[in-house]
Amino acid sequence: MDKGLPIAPEAIGNYVTYKKVGKYVYTSGHVPITEEKKFIGKIPADVSTDEGYAAAKLCAELTIATIRKHGSIENLQPINVIGFVNANEGFTDHAKVLNGFTDKLSEFFSEKSTRSAVGVASLPLNVCVEVQCVFIHE
Repeated sequence: MDKGLPIAPEAIGNYVTYKKVGKYVYTSGHVPITEEKKFIGKIPADVSTDEGYAAAKLCAELTIATIRKHGSIENLQPINVIGFVNANEGFTDHAKVLNGFTDKLSEFFSEKSTRSAVGVASLPLNVCVEVQCVFIHE
């Protein structure tokens, strides 16, 4: 495991955090919670956009930790990222928050993915962001 990566999270319900199907790897939505950090609340009322960026970055670190727990990231590239931002009504900087996730991915992978940044009224555990991904083995 890489120095600096958090411990991969365990599923908290009836699902898995990692699924390999053929050449594809799917990760469940990862949320910005570890034993040391918790990013809770709505952006920007409770969590600033910059803190949201850090939360999304943590989601990427947890996603990479999950993949590494099940194998290697060698020859793996991200295809699609879907990020959900727990935002106050009128918030429009969802992309700035999700840049934390894709910026962190770019430190590990040579290719960029497609991405959606979606604002929502709430998320599980009242986290400020949740991100799921699809990767491909090349």
